[in-house]
Amino acid sequence: MKKVDMISKTNLPSKRNRKGIVLAMVLGFLALMVMSVLPLASMIQQDARLIVHVREKEQARFMAEAGVNHALAKIRNDGFASRADFVGALDIGSYQVVFSQVGARHLIISTGTVGGVSETVSAEIADNTPTALNYFSGAGNDIQINALVADANIAGDIHANNNVYLKASPWFSLLTVTGEVSATGIVKEGTKYDQGANDMWDNKVFINGANDDTAIVYEGANRITFPSFDYLKASYRQTAIDSGDYYSSNQTFNSASLAPAGGIVYVEGNAVFVGACTLNGGIIADDILIAGSLTQFKAGDKNVILAAGGDIKIRGRFSVDEALVYASQDIKSIQAFSEINIDGTMLAGRDISMWNVLTLIQYNYVKMAPVDLMGPDGESSFSLKSWNN
Repeated sequence: MKKVDMISKTNLPSKRNRKGIVLAMVLGFLALMVMSVLPLASMIQQDARLIVHVREKEQARFMAEAGVNHALAKIRNDGFASRADFVGALDIGSYQVVFSQVGARHLIISTGTVGGVSETVSAEIADNTPTALNYFSGAGNDIQINALVADANIAGDIHANNNVYLKASPWFSLLTVTGEVSATGIVKEGTKYDQGANDMWDNKVFINGANDDTAIVYEGANRITFPSFDYLKASYRQTAIDSGDYYSSNQTFNSASLAPAGGIVYVEGNAVFVGACTLNGGIIADDILIAGSLTQFKAGDKNVILAAGGDIKIRGRFSVDEALVYASQDIKSIQAFSEINIDGTMLAGRDISMWNVLTLIQYNYVKMAPVDLMGPDGESSFSLKSWNN
C-alpha cells in the first residue's frame, strides 16, 4: 500500500495570517519606496533652488551691466564732469552705480541685485574732456587783466598758453585771484617781471592772499587743450531751426527777452545786444558785441555763449548765471564803467583782454559740460578702455 505524505491542515498558515504577511510585505515595500523617494525629492528640491540661484545670478549680472550702460549714457549726455553715484531699477531687480578714481584710472562699478543675489560689473573709462574746461579762464595766447580804478575778483584757476599779465593801479584798485595762476610762458604781476615790492602796480595784485611777487605761480606749464565746437554748432543750429530761434544773417537785439524753446539762439552772422537784454539758455553767433547789457539765465543743457568765428566784445554790462563763454578769437572788455559777472567758464582761442577803468568784475568758476561738446580732436568726452564682468 502506497503512503502519501499529506501536510496537516494545522501546519498551513491561516487565511488571516496570510493576509498579515502580504500586508507586511506591502508596508515594507512602501517603506523602501519612501526611503528611496525622500532623498530623491531632496535632490530635486536642491536642484530647483540651484536653478533659481543660477537664473538670479545671471539676471543680477544683466542688471549690473544695465547699470554700467546707464552710467555711460549719462556721461555721454551730460559730460564727464557729471559723474555722480546713483541707483536704478528694472522689473526684475535693481542696480547701484558707484564712480571711483584710482590714480589716473576712472572706474564705473555697478552692482546688480535680483532676489537677494548680487553680481558686480566694472568698466574703466578715459576722460577726453579738453583740459581748458578745468579752468575758469583759459586762453590760447595771452591773458591780460588790468584793474585801473577797478575791483576785479576771480575765483578759479587761470591759464594762458603764452603769458599771463596781471596789473592793478595803486589807487582805488584791487585785483584778487583765488586759484592757481599758470602759463606756458611767464606770469607777470605788475609792470615789471618779478620785481616784488619795487613795483607799485603789483602791490594790489593778490594771488591766494599774497602780493608783491610772493605768490606761488606756475610758469612753463603744459599747454591746455580746447574743445571742438563743429558738431555742437551743427546740432545746436538744427535745434534753433526747429524751435524758430534761428537767424540767417546779422542780428541786433534791442531790449530783447530771448527764451528759445530749444534752449539755444543761433545767428548765422554777428549778434549785437543793445538796451537791456535777457537770455534764457545760450546763443551762438559769428561775433558777439554787448553794447548795452546782456543777462543770461541757466536753462536746459545748452548754456553756451559762443562767438564761433570771432570775438566777444563787452562795452556795457554782462551777467552770466551759468554758461560756457567762448570766443574763437578774443574776449575783450573795451569800455570804462563796464560790469562783468560770470559764473561758469570763460575761454578764448587767442587773447582775453580786460582793461578795466571804473569797472567791477566778478568771476566764479563752474565746471561746464554742455551737451554735444566734443574733445579737441572731435572725439567724445570719454572713451571706454575696458569692461570687466
